[in-house]
Amino acid sequence: MVKERIGLLDSLRGLAVLGILLCNIPISAEPHSVATSLTLWPLGMAPSSVAVWWVTQVFFQQKFYSMFAMLFGASILLVGGDGAAADAGERQRILILRLVSLLAIGLFHGLVIWQGDVLNTYAVVGLLVLWVRKWPAKRLLQAGIALHLALSAYGAWKLLDHAAQGGGDSSPAEMAKFLAGVHADSVQYAGTFQQSFAQNAKDFWDFVFHAFTEWPQTWPLLVLSLMLIGMGLHKLGVLAGKASTGVYQGLIGAGLGALAIVALAETAYMVTPTHPWLPRALARWLQSATAPVVSLGYVGLMVMATRSRIWKAVPAVLAPVGQMAFTNYLTQSILMTVLLYGGRGPGLYGKVDRPFLAAAVVTIWLVQILWSHWWMARFTMGPLEWLWRLAYRGPMPLRRAPEAATVAA
Repeated sequence: MVKERIGLLDSLRGLAVLGILLCNIPISAEPHSVATSLTLWPLGMAPSSVAVWWVTQVFFQQKFYSMFAMLFGASILLVGGDGAAADAGERQRILILRLVSLLAIGLFHGLVIWQGDVLNTYAVVGLLVLWVRKWPAKRLLQAGIALHLALSAYGAWKLLDHAAQGGGDSSPAEMAKFLAGVHADSVQYAGTFQQSFAQNAKDFWDFVFHAFTEWPQTWPLLVLSLMLIGMGLHKLGVLAGKASTGVYQGLIGAGLGALAIVALAETAYMVTPTHPWLPRALARWLQSATAPVVSLGYVGLMVMATRSRIWKAVPAVLAPVGQMAFTNYLTQSILMTVLLYGGRGPGLYGKVDRPFLAAAVVTIWLVQILWSHWWMARFTMGPLEWLWRLAYRGPMPLRRAPEAATVAA
């Protein structure tokens, strides 16, 4: 049962880390402030580009961030336990070392490699939620869901307040100033290695500083809500595939319903000729508010796939990717920035449209699936997972024993 449970969690991690890439790569190709925009995308609105944007916004955007945060919450319990075991003190020490080292890695990743890092936030929030590991599943779910609903309500209030004040987009003068800033950032990212390095570090630090100093701190609080939900679901066995078929069918139904709502909202915004701010803002709010529901729908589909004779190959393909999700996540950042940032490779920043980026994503997916299967057939964990564990567990064997490698292959 333990091997099946871990296998399912690995499959979900694999799905999450691959899905995140399609959301991240536009942020590596254009300034963050326009990377997800339909109308402000610097390379225009060709039909193929709009199609990729629609698929990304409907099926991917925020869904896999949400899934990964919930799985991270579950991992806190897997590593640290619920605080009730005889070795609770030692497990908590290991968990704290794990999170502190992850914070250092996240800061390095964001400052030096790619400014879209989320590991630093996961580490900080993880250091908070580890103290509620003893809470029962119901309390964890109630707290997580209540916080997420409160954040969604705050977003709705901001939307309504803006509408009450007349709504609308920025004035021409404000928009001209904004676009000038976007152009200046693009020049830096597309410039020399030193220029792209400095701009990346600046944007990362600005995001981290504002995320933790603005009020309310919506991004860390969002991660907190998702981690609490993940911890509660793990205690109930939902993320381990232990719930009844009816539970997963319910999650799939709710996820499909939420997905349909978001699809309708994004489509309405996309097909309206003037692309006004209200449909855009409503679609973004619905996307954020429903993301955990859609993510859990994907979880339900994955669990049902493991129980299907035909579809069980899907989680089997994804499991090795999830076993080395840390390595794959950081490798994605290296590949994106080498391909796109100035001074690191081809220097395609600002020069490639969404279809090219989507093709690059599919290529990286295939490479990482094949690479993960090859590596995990020979080693016990990913290379960066092994280095990370040195920081909080000490030396551990990396290469599989010959008989184990034969079985894994």
